Amino acid sequence: MTGVVFTKRLTLGRTLLACALLTLLASGVRSAEDGFGTELMQSIEDSNKSLASNIALKEAKGANADAKELADMFAKVQTYYAQKGDAADAVELARKCHDLTLKIQSSVTANDYSTATGAATDLSRTCKTCHNFYKKS
Repeated sequence: MTGVVFTKRLTLGRTLLACALLTLLASGVRSAEDGFGTELMQSIEDSNKSLASNIALKEAKGANADAKELADMFAKVQTYYAQKGDAADAVELARKCHDLTLKIQSSVTANDYSTATGAATDLSRTCKTCHNFYKKS
C-alpha cells in the first residue's frame, strides 16, 4: 500500500510541476508581447525624432539610416498586428508608416528635403492616429 501512495504523490508532484512550467511559459509569452509594445514603440519614437532632426539638418546619411531602421520596425509592427488579428486599422497604419519611410529614403537620396519633410510630418501624424486607437495608457 505504501508504494501506491508514493506513486500517487510522485504523479501529483509531476503534474503540479508541469502546470507550474506551463504557467511560467505562458507568462513569458505575455511578457514578450508587452515588451513588443513598450520597447519597439520607444525605439520607433526615438528613431522618428532622430529622423526629423536629420532631415532638418539635411544629413542624408543619418536620415537614410533612421528611415531604414524605421521601415524595418514598421514591418514588425505590421506583422504583429496582422498575426494578432482584429486590428485591421493597425495593420493598415503600420503599412502606411512603412511606405512613408521608403518615400523618405528615396526623397533624401534625391536631395528632395521638402518632400522628405512632408513625408516625415505625415509619418508622425500616422503614428499619432494609431496611438489614439491602440496605445495603452
